[in-house]
Amino acid sequence: MLTDTAYFPQEAKVIAQIAAGIFIGQKLTRSDVIHLKYVIKPTLLLLVILTINTFILGFAFSYFFHWNVLTGLLATTPGGLMDTTLIAADFDSEIHIVAIMQLVRSVGVLLLFPTWIKLFSAEEVQEPVAENTESASKKQPLNKKHFLIVMLVGISGGLLGYFLGFPAGTLSLSLLFSALFKLRTNINAFPIQIRQFAQILAGSMVGSSFTRGVAASLRIFFLPALLLIAVYLLISYLYAQINKRKGWLDFTSALFASCPAGATDIALLSAEYGVNMNSVAMIQIARLIHAVGIMPLLYQLVSFFL
Repeated sequence: MLTDTAYFPQEAKVIAQIAAGIFIGQKLTRSDVIHLKYVIKPTLLLLVILTINTFILGFAFSYFFHWNVLTGLLATTPGGLMDTTLIAADFDSEIHIVAIMQLVRSVGVLLLFPTWIKLFSAEEVQEPVAENTESASKKQPLNKKHFLIVMLVGISGGLLGYFLGFPAGTLSLSLLFSALFKLRTNINAFPIQIRQFAQILAGSMVGSSFTRGVAASLRIFFLPALLLIAVYLLISYLYAQINKRKGWLDFTSALFASCPAGATDIALLSAEYGVNMNSVAMIQIARLIHAVGIMPLLYQLVSFFL
């Protein structure tokens, strides 16, 4: 904005997408897949609700706030800020709008969600389990050979997706290759620094899309951002009520499972509430994979009719 000059190379975007895809794929474990059968109904219910909500809000926002349709859909997608922004770069969308809406949604939900939980949950706060804290504090040394293999597999998938040319193909196929390799070998060798490097690239990409005109228009995002947060909190409550009545998940666990914020942030927050951590984590991972791997295919279908 100071210089009104910025350039972000295509190659850097591809690198960021591959790194993000490998990271998400490496988070999937065999125990997650095994545990999936216990949460398949609440998971499918949430994915259907979020998909319908994204299309309703996306089309509504594009109509009332004069965004193009793909911008509206991506701005209301319940995925991660970096992942969704990287996908937006592959579509005919306004990246700065997607980034602002995703950032406000993530921060706003995280700020309001603890109060939201206390309003409707009768669960007593419990102390974090000592075993989890202890095991989390032990860092395994990085196996360089495994790291190189994981990177080779993920890069192969990402490049395949890139050369196939469909939107979000780089991110989706690097994620798919990484996840399948992880499930087949149980090898986990992806240092957090690579994820941080991808975040730096994604942040640079978003920053380069901000102009003086964009900065001057920030005030227009207050109303859509407020509506987006309110709708997602309402969905979380309704989803928890359905799960409680069906006996699938307890009310508090369902609230955490449906919270559209970062999976890591929700996991850390839920540790204080004595919820079903496995179910919450599995549903959160499914939400993230759905937003990154499935939703872009639906957006591509929509783009054919625009």
